[in-house]
Amino acid sequence: METSRFGFSFDSVKITGVRVLASHGVFAEERERCVPFIADVEALIDARCAASGDEVAKTVSYADLADDAESVLSSGAVNLIETLAERIAQKVLARGALAVEVTVHKPEAPVRQEFADAAVTIRRDGPLLASGTIRHVVIGLGANLGDPVQTLNWAMEEIRRLPVHVTGVSQFVQTTPVLAPGQAAQPNYVNAVLTLDTALAPLELLAKLQEIEVRGGRVRHEHWGARYLDLDIETIEGVRSDYERLTLPHPRADERLFVLEPWAEIEPEAYLAGEPISELIDGLAPAVAPVTAPATGEAGA
Repeated sequence: METSRFGFSFDSVKITGVRVLASHGVFAEERERCVPFIADVEALIDARCAASGDEVAKTVSYADLADDAESVLSSGAVNLIETLAERIAQKVLARGALAVEVTVHKPEAPVRQEFADAAVTIRRDGPLLASGTIRHVVIGLGANLGDPVQTLNWAMEEIRRLPVHVTGVSQFVQTTPVLAPGQAAQPNYVNAVLTLDTALAPLELLAKLQEIEVRGGRVRHEHWGARYLDLDIETIEGVRSDYERLTLPHPRADERLFVLEPWAEIEPEAYLAGEPISELIDGLAPAVAPVTAPATGEAGA
């Protein structure tokens, strides 16, 4: 299985030869006797968290893959091994795998010729790697070094060059930085929100935004440090994720007025994780002030 996408490297876990006696098949005689069905399953994962803490709960284990394969193969009879492979794949993706490859073998298939094996292999991407479906995306922009207004306007134009359709651009607001205890003082931030529609895979969009950050001067060396440019994906329509590279919705979006208020300016009826953003704003103390220079982009351009 391919273990690199969009410049990100991933890991994989697999199990082969999960064997179950069952009676799947198109023909009536196939439903009357049990024959071997064998599954090979490989899941694309990121093993770093599990490995660093030695915690099986933070990965998709080979035991999980075996359980899913056995559960499907031993369930009610179906006509096709393609159906079995698809059901196994969906179970594995539901566990958080980024992608999965499943092969189902039927070595005693009713074929009149002499043969060694009959098998179907399918490959499926999970939501973070799947492209082709147009989704609505909310992006937060921020900067507090250099000329933040100029940088954010430049970043918006760079985003427009991507295969996206920008649907909204907020005015700029100024906010005080969030600092860790003992962290040195920083200049105020200039923030904005941009919304867009795109068929890019979420991780592909993330990779492209990170490229823009780097070209805009971003250096990742300090958590909550001052920066020339910060581009955060706050939410992607229909996608939830606990993956550490791209948690969706953004884990702190619901407590950030510098995200919620600019977002409400362009999408006042929007929801975040099932909550109206207007109600989230009402529950937070005012913390933003307008910046005199507006964003230069116009929605939909």
